[in-house]
Amino acid sequence: MGYLTTNSTSSFVAASTVPAGYRPAVQFTIKNIGTNVAGSWRFSANIPTSVGYVFDSLTQQPLNPGDSVAYTLGFDNATIGSNESITITANYDNAIAESNTTNNTASTIVNVQ
Repeated sequence: MGYLTTNSTSSFVAASTVPAGYRPAVQFTIKNIGTNVAGSWRFSANIPTSVGYVFDSLTQQPLNPGDSVAYTLGFDNATIGSNESITITANYDNAIAESNTTNNTASTIVNVQ
């Protein structure tokens, strides 16, 4: 978790608290830890905004075994306060058959001032 200092995702600063006036953001990595190519897939993000928002990604590139891809996702209208959770789920629509889906979801707490 962290925030963006500009409109560019390369301005990400890792932090447990987002200072007032900055755009909250989360960085995460999706990795294929299986033994088969993961074809086209998508992810979703439950984002703590003032109206509650679920971001569903466009179709993502296939991943070979061991391949990974990193993302930075910034968002607006964040809920002000502590203990708000953001959750990322890979392959949320089960487009790829998997023998183990227990590692598809990760969450972190955000504190926006």
